[in-house]
Amino acid sequence: MTGNDEIREKGYLHESFRMFHNTDILGTDTPAHFHTFYKVTFVKFGKGTYMIDGRTYDIQSGDVILVGVNVPHRPAFEAGELYDRYTIYISPELLERFDTPDCHICELFSSKTANVIRPDKNTSERFIKMLERIETEKQSGLYGASIASEAGVLWFLIEAARCRKDSSFDVPLSDKEDNSILKILRFINENLKEDISAEGIATRFDMDPEDMKQSFKETFGCPIDEYIVNRRLSQAHEMIMQGTSPADACYECGFRSNPEFVEHYCQKYGTSPRCPDRRDGIRDSLSGFLPE
Repeated sequence: MTGNDEIREKGYLHESFRMFHNTDILGTDTPAHFHTFYKVTFVKFGKGTYMIDGRTYDIQSGDVILVGVNVPHRPAFEAGELYDRYTIYISPELLERFDTPDCHICELFSSKTANVIRPDKNTSERFIKMLERIETEKQSGLYGASIASEAGVLWFLIEAARCRKDSSFDVPLSDKEDNSILKILRFINENLKEDISAEGIATRFDMDPEDMKQSFKETFGCPIDEYIVNRRLSQAHEMIMQGTSPADACYECGFRSNPEFVEHYCQKYGTSPRCPDRRDGIRDSLSGFLPE
């Protein structure tokens, strides 16, 4: 990435989810960016790379790509090659509503694990049928279409999570792109609990602190210290939504005092951190949605 490739917020979402099915040979010329919602891409046909949170994956047909909230990412598919994909934008409110003790669905998007799943052929074909049905329901205008399509999205995510849990289909990292700034980004995301600072990171990577800070800001569009705080807050929010106490989330995500954590959390989310009420299970409306 060059100095002009600053990470910017892109896209918007005013619904529980939006789904797109795009087929073209235009390739992608998209700089690194992030969303304030979850993003799922199923590659029906295509071949390229996808940078997510500082890690770059080689992508092929059938892959499921999972991008979390506020996570920097960048697709790279060459022009002239067919790229057929389903993309779903999913609101945090939808997933948090159904995040239960036996189904922490938000964890599917965590960068602690690989962000790309590679199902076998039969599973990929089943995913295509599920996505086609979601698309049909969403556009049908029939009674209960919005509930049925929403249920379909949740079923798709559950099946993707089961695929990851029951197999070793996570996709390994690519070696096509791995510069020092991406390594720093990965180091931060993998060590949020630790006492990390810009100066300490510069020492670890044998860089001049001021040069590193400038390079990080030019590449990702924000100061490195600001990025660290925001990623800690995002991780703490996910943990709280999954039932972790605010006090435990505070220290697990690297904040050294509770007042500091509460102050930053209130500024970002407009409310103090507190555990939500947990639902007993997924809506009965999900039952039977999975295609035959």
